[in-house]
Amino acid sequence: MPNKRWLAIALLMLAAGLGALALFDTAAPAVPVPAFTFADAGPLRLTRAPSSFTVQGAPVPTALVTPTTSGACITGAVVDAVTGAGLAGATVTFSTFAGAVSTTTGRDGRFELKTRADGVISVAEVAAPNHFPFRPTWGQSRLQLSLVEGVCITGLTLSLVPRLEYEGEVVDPGDEPVEGARVTVSTEHEPPGAALVTNSDGRFRFHAVDGALVVATHPRFASAFAVVDFRVSATKQLTLRLGRRDPDAGPTSVMLDGLVLDEADAGVPGALVRVHRTLSSGEGSFERLEASLETDARGAFHLELESPGPWRVQASTAARVSPPLDTLGGPVVLRLDRGASLEGTVRDDEGHAVASFSLLLQRQLGALQLDALEPHHVVDPRGHFHLAGLAPGRYQVSAIAPGLAPAPPVSVDLVAGGDETVDLRLGVGASLSGSVLDRDSRSPLQGARLSLEQTRDEPVAALAVARTDERGAFTLQGLPQGRHSLFIAAASHHARLVSVELKPGANGPLTIDLGTVPDGGTPQLELVGIGAVLKASGDALVIERTVEGGGAAEAGLVPGDLVLSIDGTPTATLGFAGAIERIRGAEDTTVTLEVRRQSSAVESVTVRRRRISR
Repeated sequence: MPNKRWLAIALLMLAAGLGALALFDTAAPAVPVPAFTFADAGPLRLTRAPSSFTVQGAPVPTALVTPTTSGACITGAVVDAVTGAGLAGATVTFSTFAGAVSTTTGRDGRFELKTRADGVISVAEVAAPNHFPFRPTWGQSRLQLSLVEGVCITGLTLSLVPRLEYEGEVVDPGDEPVEGARVTVSTEHEPPGAALVTNSDGRFRFHAVDGALVVATHPRFASAFAVVDFRVSATKQLTLRLGRRDPDAGPTSVMLDGLVLDEADAGVPGALVRVHRTLSSGEGSFERLEASLETDARGAFHLELESPGPWRVQASTAARVSPPLDTLGGPVVLRLDRGASLEGTVRDDEGHAVASFSLLLQRQLGALQLDALEPHHVVDPRGHFHLAGLAPGRYQVSAIAPGLAPAPPVSVDLVAGGDETVDLRLGVGASLSGSVLDRDSRSPLQGARLSLEQTRDEPVAALAVARTDERGAFTLQGLPQGRHSLFIAAASHHARLVSVELKPGANGPLTIDLGTVPDGGTPQLELVGIGAVLKASGDALVIERTVEGGGAAEAGLVPGDLVLSIDGTPTATLGFAGAIERIRGAEDTTVTLEVRRQSSAVESVTVRRRRISR
């Protein structure tokens, strides 16, 4: 090995040791970590990460890369997503060039894998008792690791969400318990498991992650659904109220038969078929993965769906994908096209490679409408990524990494069989510090959770998250600049949304007080706004519902009205998140909206912002 490479490794070991200390001891003062260079890999910097990103309640994987004297290796830990404690006896399975390789964690939740080969491997499964497993479809894992001779991936942290138990009840329109109702639990990316059945009291017990959809059906009633939100997490209780069934409604179950073909019209065995459905209520719209299955030897699939459509059906293999097809049932044919590829690099604002990051891809459906893909998590010493089998279309591509601000989205057009390149830059961003107190006693609240808000119609795949210490103090780092809403929740307290203006560098200190939930009460969400539920619709925002006593209802806005601009700026220019933040603001101030009524008349409406609990 050349002397220069040995010198680089010696410098790396010193820098990596300092970086690892900074990463895992978040209470320690910041340690200046120099940039260093991997031979043939470019510059790399280890950064401290006192706050993390989460997806559906679980922190995204994080890792460091350090030199090793021979071969390649992976060391890491499997931890509880809530407590951060290591999980003993967890199994981690890697899909490698030589097949599946598994390892088991020790008492402290740590594991190690050594190999001499170079190349890209993926995490195929992570499982531990009493936790939801990470178990993607084989060969389609979104967690990829690049092994490089002489480089070790260290501190790979894989988080599993605990299987917390909730109690639910299903009632009819008159609030009477419904026996024999079928209840399923799913997410945007995980299909429902086996159906639960309510007992004579209409009750059932279930396990779910944050943001999961719980759906109840019964032949005599219209279905009902609810989201596992902060209220459900706090009370561990959920009520589903079935609606009155339309006597002219169609059947409660529908058969969906289909065939997946290649370019030569031959059936494709083993293709992955996913069926999604959008559920809507006065609280917003939610996407649910109804089913995920593989085609048989003839490329055919057969599925019985219990809920009414329409559904969006799409098929894929490792390198091919079909256009999404909307259907109400019956026979469907899905034709696989050559998928598009996307590759590039992720660096910080000084040009240093970011070795551990998550890619966020959102397909552009309209000026305000984006369809988010599952995030891709990558560990690569060069900061390099390569994705294949993407559906053609226009995408917004961004990246996140703990301790750094998200990369500004880059628009890219993907064509069938094409290979596009995009380079992403993660900035230093902003930080926010402060404390969370009880409103009445003014005592600090330990364990309060803070994150930038993710709205239901904003398909951002990950959130920066922090928890308060014993003094009620918190620090959020790597935040994007500009106006954002901060979500704060703590046990036995009402949650709040607080509007913050983040400038470059340090912001704060910010003191936030939370009101106590009375015994037997339900947590509410306190915020300042116009009192309207909004969703994206083409280039505008459509009002789905107004809140009684809110400024929107007082100003005469009604469901179906379209918001075209906010204080003179078109909503299409602001984007969904920007439009929502522009509508919010300080209590007792006003915002001017240009609104197109259902009569097609366009009016300018001034709306007052008020404090709202919902």
